[in-house]
Amino acid sequence: MGLGAIALAQSGSASPASPAAALQAALESLHAHRYEEAESVALSLATDPAGAMPRAWSIVAAARQRRGKYASAAKAHRLFLAFTDSPAMRQYAMEQIRVCQRAAEKPRALVAPSRRLDAEARRRLARVGQATCTESTDHFVVRARNAELAKLIAAEAEVALDRICRVILAGQDYPHSVEINVWADREDYRKHASDAPEWAGGSFRYSVAGGIATRRIDLTQRLADGRFAVVMLDRVLPHEMCHLVLQEYFGDTACPLFLNEGLAMLAESEIDNGRVALAGKAIAGKARISLGGLFIRQRYDLDEPATFYAESFSFVEFLHSRLTVEQFGAFLENVKGGCTVADALQRALCVPASESFVGSLASAWEDHAVAQAQYLEALGGLAAGQ
Repeated sequence: MGLGAIALAQSGSASPASPAAALQAALESLHAHRYEEAESVALSLATDPAGAMPRAWSIVAAARQRRGKYASAAKAHRLFLAFTDSPAMRQYAMEQIRVCQRAAEKPRALVAPSRRLDAEARRRLARVGQATCTESTDHFVVRARNAELAKLIAAEAEVALDRICRVILAGQDYPHSVEINVWADREDYRKHASDAPEWAGGSFRYSVAGGIATRRIDLTQRLADGRFAVVMLDRVLPHEMCHLVLQEYFGDTACPLFLNEGLAMLAESEIDNGRVALAGKAIAGKARISLGGLFIRQRYDLDEPATFYAESFSFVEFLHSRLTVEQFGAFLENVKGGCTVADALQRALCVPASESFVGSLASAWEDHAVAQAQYLEALGGLAAGQ
């Protein structure tokens, strides 16, 4: 596909697009989660015989990686590495090659379910009927005032639960049934999920009364403007479900807040680049929360919640991408057994206890977080010709 064809597909015009404009279009597609489109455009730029743009390999690599095409993503990272002199970009590309190699050995990540919905499907899913429709699966009973939505939520809930148990929690079983209620809008949600935080658009509840356990997730179907709440499908549903599963997994043991929230964010269908950028920016600046501080933070003493959640996701994702499935599972079991985070990691890695361990771990994670943020910033710079 040549540049002229790209321009026609992008703008509906036959006028030729400049390489810079096409690179900008590829970057915008990447940021909008249109990964196939981003890869196609960037690949054409990187291999154009009339004037290849080697920098475009970085966008090709990112698009492939986010689609779970790890082997071909690593190849694209290597091609980009051969043409860049930027120390930050070279460091990040080499790091991502290692991440891709490890990820290729693990089960493939989820694809955000909303990416399979066209505009008409979203309009249908925003409709609210008079009758409540019920859809049942092995683990869920879903109630919504839209039959198509109830069926979709039930299917995606099973997919999310499988990923949480198999990939994130290293093969845990969850032989329980969960009630999922989808309320029409925020007002309806607040009326029926009265114990949920005021700001929340979704919540979970686990309680035991009279020896009977109740497992429940409440969701919001529509945004304030009446549109279908895509975020509910892609992020809120798997996030709250992960909290529910973790509640039972850890039982009477208090799961560290950073780990609880980090795992729930890891369960979401796609990585939020805003969190990645914020974590790196905070660590590189004065707003950082040290790794030791991250370990002990509690909900009631959060001064900078956005930074806390961004760093929590960054660190948990860092661990999950570097440990094997068995090591990560052992780490969680050690925390569940009452170990500190540092002790749990050292035991999972089978390394001797050391006072310098947390410092070395913090240094490795912080370098990773800053490099990720620099990479995102550099991607924007590529389109600007920097």
